[in-house]
Amino acid sequence: MNTANVRCCRQEKPYRLSTSIRREGLVSPTTRSTFRKLATNLTVRTIAEVWQSHNFAPIPDDEMRYTDTSVRRTTFESYAAAVDWSDRAHVSRALRAFEDIIRTGKREGWTGSWLDEVTAKLEQDGLVIDEHGRITGVPMRAAPPLDTPTGSRPRGSRISEVTRRRIFDLLRRQGTNWSGGLDEIAFLMRLYDLQALPSTDSRFTTAERDIVQHRYNNQDWEDDWIYDDARFALTQGPDETLLGFLAEVIHPAVRTDTTEVQQLLAGFNEALARDGYALVQRATISGFPVYEGRPLPDAGSERRQPARREVQPSRHLSAVREPTAPIPAKPASHVTAPVREFARSERKDYACDRLPIPHGGQADVFRATHKPTGATVALKQLRGRPPAERQIARMRREIVVGRHLDGHPHAMPVLDADPNHRWFVMPYAETTAEHCRPELSELPALRALLDALCSVLTSAHESGWIHRDIKPANILRLDGRWVLADWGIVRRPRGQTTDPQRTRVGVRFGTDGFAAPELAQDAHAATQAADIYSIGQLIGWAVTGDMPQINLPLIPKSGPWRTVVRAATQRDPAHRPATVQELQRLIVQETETPPQPPLLQAEELIKSIGAGSSVAAHELVALAAAHTDDAPLYCDLLLTLPPANLAPALLAGPGQAAEVVRAMATLVGTHRPPERGEVDAVIMWLMNIAQAAVDAGELDLLEECCNGAFEWDGDWDQWIPQRHIADWLLTLTGDSASSVAAALRRHPACAAHFSHLAGTFRIDHRIQAAIGVATEGQPQNPAV
Repeated sequence: MNTANVRCCRQEKPYRLSTSIRREGLVSPTTRSTFRKLATNLTVRTIAEVWQSHNFAPIPDDEMRYTDTSVRRTTFESYAAAVDWSDRAHVSRALRAFEDIIRTGKREGWTGSWLDEVTAKLEQDGLVIDEHGRITGVPMRAAPPLDTPTGSRPRGSRISEVTRRRIFDLLRRQGTNWSGGLDEIAFLMRLYDLQALPSTDSRFTTAERDIVQHRYNNQDWEDDWIYDDARFALTQGPDETLLGFLAEVIHPAVRTDTTEVQQLLAGFNEALARDGYALVQRATISGFPVYEGRPLPDAGSERRQPARREVQPSRHLSAVREPTAPIPAKPASHVTAPVREFARSERKDYACDRLPIPHGGQADVFRATHKPTGATVALKQLRGRPPAERQIARMRREIVVGRHLDGHPHAMPVLDADPNHRWFVMPYAETTAEHCRPELSELPALRALLDALCSVLTSAHESGWIHRDIKPANILRLDGRWVLADWGIVRRPRGQTTDPQRTRVGVRFGTDGFAAPELAQDAHAATQAADIYSIGQLIGWAVTGDMPQINLPLIPKSGPWRTVVRAATQRDPAHRPATVQELQRLIVQETETPPQPPLLQAEELIKSIGAGSSVAAHELVALAAAHTDDAPLYCDLLLTLPPANLAPALLAGPGQAAEVVRAMATLVGTHRPPERGEVDAVIMWLMNIAQAAVDAGELDLLEECCNGAFEWDGDWDQWIPQRHIADWLLTLTGDSASSVAAALRRHPACAAHFSHLAGTFRIDHRIQAAIGVATEGQPQNPAV
């Protein structure tokens, strides 16, 4: 446990909202009233769906203090009144509902100055609306941070709330479970003392009880609740607290998928670099890296320098970059933040190499130096003096989509841009997929590239953007990860296209061989299927080493990729996978070997047991204990194995053996109606294991066997097993007899089957008493 973080959290006290904040909330009543007025443009059903999609429920009619002749405004207010406007988590969800209303208005073309009015109201609350209708910013009425004077930042804190929000949005967008493979309590206890932190629920005194109740019992907290919970000081708190949290998110004990760890690490570091921090490796565990947060070199002094710093000399290279020996550049995560900080849309801030990097298309890409910081970047600039309007429109789209996807680890970010859309700046990438073809012919490398590509395309497609020019040259390796670039011919979301020539037929879009056939017919009507076709051709190129031909699928002759490419490159778009997620599922299905079913694994182990293997029986017991719900494994296979072959392995782990025995007794009859012969076999199997438990003195295992066998005998009255059990009862003495007698008392119907033993002097007196009580029908006490 990180004791520094625990000490920090113990000192923090929950803040109290000021009276005005509690009364008015983080979003002012006038802003809420403005959205309530907009609700008159919606149906009652739509209003309810908008709120309910963000987990709000209306308050009862008898609690409503708002009266209005409009049913729509009243419906809106019934949900708005359920929001705690002083609670950050509540307000965050309510703003998402407001965003839905704004997007509906834009989509349906509401008339009037409603958007200007909403924008003005939100700005008064410290919030802004971007071009996509998203509401961002920090509410002006936000409560002060923990342990700080009103309006000041936490002591020693350099990481801004903007950076923190970007990190949390990254985790939300990727659907990342912050606790990884651990449950949330176990994860948080690595960082915090949950017994010392208070509860927000008056019924409990500790944070641990609070979390258990609301995350495990009620399940009424959202998955990302931790980010806005003031007790854990992630949104507003010391830098060390957030850095420690992020380091734990990618700790090898928390997250085992190394690809996911690297994606998260890249995203975290790009965001943190803006405030002078990075997560760096400090140690390894079993060969896997462990990270910690550290300030970037000279980060403190760099932040104190004025904006107009001395220009450093730039290097002009006369030779074009060779793909086999790329010119070293600063890691992108360390370059992005300072370039963004000093970006001012001035072309003179960048000194370009004399010759462009070979690129093609309607723009040149130069390796450049950002003069204010000395950072190495790439500058993309339109050709022609002046450039054509179509060229400018395409670069404008590329800039817009780059900023829309900003923050995604597999999207090329735009760092600076010309207001007139004639050039823009991006990080300098080491190489492209085009230059890595031999590497990509290997399945793991190609899978890593495709996972990255599908990830960024999923985000783009969800917003309506279709790339339309996916090819090896447009997939770059940046800071150790693959990113998709060159969105110049991207198709905008429906309703946003302004190109008057968009419907031209016969004009080919994309790159020959990689472009989908339909792009030559009506590129504007292209769907996700066009990008999926290009991915299929990309796979064919990587696997075969051949360049694809126009409208001819490049299908490998054999191997796991053949089916994937065939499905992705169908001429009819409707016959391709509908989404990149569906394509990913097909890739996994075809390229990953599924785990062998337990039944088949058990068959192989039984063969090994027959061949004299000394460990196969132990592996079989472990397999059965891991699949206690697999009836065929138990009833069709395990039951046929002589107990003598399995007993030593069971006795080697009595606790595990008890699980196997309990499952055997429970699973009979669950996958087919039991027959008497099968019931006989189960009882005899359990009794043989019971005898082995007697010989080994394993009383818990003995009782588990007896409970299962006696219950089946009591229900089915099986004569053949009863003769065996009767003879066995006569042999028991000592602790074993006591345990069996207790089991007989718990199953009086079975004990009554042995009434003929009640008067014999050869049987242990405790077993004799249990049989006698069952025979006489006296009340039983199963707990005895």
